[in-house]
Amino acid sequence: MSSTRSRSLHLVKWCTYAGMVAGLPTALWRLPLVMGATLGTPDFWREQQSIPGAGTWYLLLLSAMQLTAIGCMFFLTIAPRKVTPRWLPTHQRRLVPAIIGGTGIAGALVLALLVTMSVIAWDKVDPFASADYDAWAWVCAGCYLLAALWPPLLGAASVGYLRRHGARAV
Repeated sequence: MSSTRSRSLHLVKWCTYAGMVAGLPTALWRLPLVMGATLGTPDFWREQQSIPGAGTWYLLLLSAMQLTAIGCMFFLTIAPRKVTPRWLPTHQRRLVPAIIGGTGIAGALVLALLVTMSVIAWDKVDPFASADYDAWAWVCAGCYLLAALWPPLLGAASVGYLRRHGARAV
């Protein structure tokens, strides 16, 4: 393996793992709220969000979807031939890298839109928006700041994956 190809593979893997780490804190932040911990969130915010209640199911679903998306990023670290069923016809096997990389790019674009919308409406996203910032508020803000890195890291990993595997047969 040439050093350029090796560096490319390492960069794709680094971006993938860094993206996974960047997306994880917000999903994990919500789980204690689902289990009944307040994490310092103001009472009026929890009441407005119906936590406990219907809002709890929303938080659980949102975290589950986010953790699933993070888990799907592992496909960007695996050679396409290892995840392609052998029974697929050759012309369909060649599509697997494009599907994996294309899905990653689409996901990065959706995440970038969600991050942008969250930044624009931060006062509605941030549970501590109208309260004094304490340690819990800074932990929450840190989780969301890290999440803002997820789209560019996923996009870079997906483009790198496509450059590495997209044009080759599986």
